[in-house]
Amino acid sequence: MATAVPTSSSPRVGTRKKHTIAFLLRSLLLMCVAFRRVVALIRICCHIAVGVPVGSLLGVARVLFAAVNDRSLRCMNQAALGRSVTGTLVGDLMVGAMAHSWRVLVQGLTSLMFLCARADEYVRPPPSPLVLTAHDKPPAHPQQVHISVVGANKMRISWVTDDRNAPSVVEYGQSRGNYTASASGDNATYRYFFYKSGAIHHVTIGPLEPGTTYHYRCGKAGDEFTLRTPPSSLPLELVVIGDLGQTGWTASTLSHIGRADYDMLLLPGDLSYADTQQPLWDSFGRLVQPLASARPWMVTEGNHEIESLPVVEFAPFVAYNARWRMPYEESGSRSNLYYSFDAAGGAAHVVMLGSYVDFEEGSEQHAWLERDLAGVDRRRTPWLVVLLHAPWYNTNQAHQGEGEAMRAAMERLLYEARVDVVFSGHVHAYERFTRIYDNEADSRGPMYITIGDGGNREGLALKFIKDHKSAHLSAFQEASFGHGRLRIVNDTSAVWTWHRNDDEYATVRDEVWLESLASPKLAMPTACRHAEEL
Repeated sequence: MATAVPTSSSPRVGTRKKHTIAFLLRSLLLMCVAFRRVVALIRICCHIAVGVPVGSLLGVARVLFAAVNDRSLRCMNQAALGRSVTGTLVGDLMVGAMAHSWRVLVQGLTSLMFLCARADEYVRPPPSPLVLTAHDKPPAHPQQVHISVVGANKMRISWVTDDRNAPSVVEYGQSRGNYTASASGDNATYRYFFYKSGAIHHVTIGPLEPGTTYHYRCGKAGDEFTLRTPPSSLPLELVVIGDLGQTGWTASTLSHIGRADYDMLLLPGDLSYADTQQPLWDSFGRLVQPLASARPWMVTEGNHEIESLPVVEFAPFVAYNARWRMPYEESGSRSNLYYSFDAAGGAAHVVMLGSYVDFEEGSEQHAWLERDLAGVDRRRTPWLVVLLHAPWYNTNQAHQGEGEAMRAAMERLLYEARVDVVFSGHVHAYERFTRIYDNEADSRGPMYITIGDGGNREGLALKFIKDHKSAHLSAFQEASFGHGRLRIVNDTSAVWTWHRNDDEYATVRDEVWLESLASPKLAMPTACRHAEEL
């Protein structure tokens, strides 16, 4: 009669089970101990909170947050590299679960804090669903390609690759597939909580011929793109859109823009509406790529680009500055948040101001603006255009008075420089004012236009205040999505049109002709204005 012979592996299996159970019990015990310590720490903080300054409590919170966040990042980085954190599979699973839970918690809290910090009294309509543009190409292939002017005859090409080792090189020429020149640049990445960007490349190409079509390829991989440089003289056509976002409304606006030719696009702030959710910067870049890779996009920042948060102290504008580098150094500015550039061979000078950077008299931005405007010769530069985010004049119920401090600090500089038109966003509607200076109609002041109706997810600002103090200065107002076009015809005349998104058509709803304030009959010396006031 045969008897069963026990295999040598049986005791090993039993031993492994015992070790696993013991490890789980120890892990559970450690978690309980950690939980009790956290509770005890919270109790201590509650007891001493009354007698301790708020700054000290915030300092303790920052230290605790940094310690936990650093450990969680370390665990996630090790897991991404395929390395063990604890030395055991079960331990790695438990640590990974805790790190993931921390990530979800932090993302939820940051989103909540961001929304609460920027809530206003205006009740907006329901938000629109996002239109997310996927990236389905190899890691080394360029995505989010956009271009911007640099100086008189150069262009900056910016793009992102998932492959952080992809080369920062642009090949270009005037014939398809025949690249007669190339240029190299730099790339960098940035972190925002657990998000790490791809490689963000910036390469400046040129010198380029004006009004000329060039074909180019980024990083020696992927698709070929086509751009056209702006003209060296008038006429010049500028598209202006604000508060763009990435919704179905945005897609409609971009479609309407793409149906008619133009030379350059200007955007006075609020680009992606990522609002701390960094992957939305990537999807926004992919959404605008068909237009932004073909014509220069010149942008300035809005409140949705700030993305700073209390306690954790993320520097503001981290993503914006990394992704949308503008030619600030070429204009003598020390910040990517305000700058200027010439267009049409110097016939137009465009100033991009920062509503969320120090602007008071004595600030760097104020001093820079004074120098920049003083350097404009209106005899060779008949058109002077300014863009900023928060409007200085606004009869809409939304964002009342938010641009007043900046107006008080800078309006005189714009008036004395005889700025022709000021574009702003922020308020999600369209409004055009007459020429104004210091809350009064003035034929020598700029025309103010709010165009924050590009398609943002927050919806339109529907309510205008009929008895507002500036109502008599408001020439046209409508809460609809759309875009505008400023066609500078010659040294003295330009036409502004606002195109409303009506289904599949962009309907012209507002049109006005402007005469340059450089014209001698309109440009009465400032001294005369002061004499009149006296």
